[in-house]
Amino acid sequence: MKSMTGFGKSEDDTTFGRVVVEARSENHRFLDVKLQLPESLLSIETELNESVKKFLQRGKVRVSVSLEGIKNNTPVLNLELAKQYGKNLDILRREIKINEEIRIEHFLMIKDIFSSETQDSLTKNEIAELEAVLRDALAKLADTRKSEGKKLEKDLRARIRNIEKLSKEITTKRKDFMKTTSAKLQERISKLLADVQIDESRLFQETAYMTERSDITEELVRLKAHIGKFRETIRKEGSIGKELDFLVQEMNREAGTISAKAKDAEISHLTIELRSELERIREQIQNIE
Repeated sequence: MKSMTGFGKSEDDTTFGRVVVEARSENHRFLDVKLQLPESLLSIETELNESVKKFLQRGKVRVSVSLEGIKNNTPVLNLELAKQYGKNLDILRREIKINEEIRIEHFLMIKDIFSSETQDSLTKNEIAELEAVLRDALAKLADTRKSEGKKLEKDLRARIRNIEKLSKEITTKRKDFMKTTSAKLQERISKLLADVQIDESRLFQETAYMTERSDITEELVRLKAHIGKFRETIRKEGSIGKELDFLVQEMNREAGTISAKAKDAEISHLTIELRSELERIREQIQNIE
């Protein structure tokens, strides 16, 4: 089991400078990848995007790549621009009668006198070096997601045990329902009818009818099956978050039906506890890949 929350960072010196890669992820219904790249790497954005998708299956992933001390950037002097600025500065000096001579510092303050010349495309070797740093950052990200996933798994196992315990309590309380319902119904009718003779067969029929209408056996059987499937799923590798979410929805549906049909205060209270645990599980699994 893996969480969708994590962070990984990697940096290394390459043939074209120092590369720093940071990868962050958080929960999302699908895989949403966004890359933040310097202009010199935009041409290989698709390849880097595919590299990310090989590591992750779900989550909102943000990857930033920065290049420090790039070796393939060469300062280029814009000589024509410098000459034009020189002529304009000389005209300005004479027109407003400035005695100071034009110095090199004046040119260094002018934007675009120097520009960086970057090679048009990266070599295969340079791309391979960059992807190696990216993979290392993604591997660290995956490790943190796995570590967080173990914590989530431990919590989910504890909660599903509690749900199983509550469902067993409901089953136990349900066993005496026929006998208890009959006694309560007979007592109620006796009070209403006083000395009138009660038809035992009719009483049995009414009790059976009430019992059938409020029978929750099938719901408890399905709930047990969903609990077993939930345990089986959290042991699986890969992306399991959506499957777990579906199982929680199904368990919640069965719990709702049990609460509506049971006609028993104690069972209703147990069902409330059960649904509260399911809600906590639902919140947790939103962050599972």
